[in-house]
Amino acid sequence: MTYHFDFAPIWAHRDLLIAGLARTVAVSAALLLGIVVGTLAAARRRLWRFAATGAVEMTRNVPLLIHMYLWYVGLAFLRLPPFLCAVLGLAIYSAAYVAEIVRAGIAAVPHGQSESALALGLTRFRTLRFIVYPQALRIVAPSLASLFSQLIKDSSLASVITVSELSFAASAIESDTFRSFEIYITVALIYLMLVMAASRLVLLLPGAHRPLLRVRFADA
Repeated sequence: MTYHFDFAPIWAHRDLLIAGLARTVAVSAALLLGIVVGTLAAARRRLWRFAATGAVEMTRNVPLLIHMYLWYVGLAFLRLPPFLCAVLGLAIYSAAYVAEIVRAGIAAVPHGQSESALALGLTRFRTLRFIVYPQALRIVAPSLASLFSQLIKDSSLASVITVSELSFAASAIESDTFRSFEIYITVALIYLMLVMAASRLVLLLPGAHRPLLRVRFADA
């Protein structure tokens, strides 16, 4: 018996797929917190380093699904909407990995450059912004692209707490149309294109493909 593919029912439910795709992208945009934590992990003050390192170790050793259940079930008295629970879970979980990547990138920039910039009168913020971050971004861009791709795929776990992202929409369409092959092939292709686009987007960040500075401050 030959199976006949029919994508017409999938196209008829394209509004659900588009809405799910938008929520998937929104849930996945959770990298900024990791940059802040990674900067603290590379700070000079021991208290900040210990606090950031402790937060990273406690966070990344707990499965992502548990992070989501913690906000959705464990802290149910807060009455947070499922979408916010998914965003918080993903943001805190991914922040631990982003923090380690950023910390390693900052540590790879010769320390003498920061000291020279400070000696020339730059503030610590401007030193990070104009001296350290551009070079660190060039170093860690491939790792950030890989992590962001993984984050998009991990966002599918939000469906278990009733967030109507792409996987949740696929399940709803499948139960309505009974076209299992068609819907999951479609969703797999959407994830493939989304992950490839996200990887390219991260690598297009300013400085990601820029050669490392040839003229460096002398290491002090």
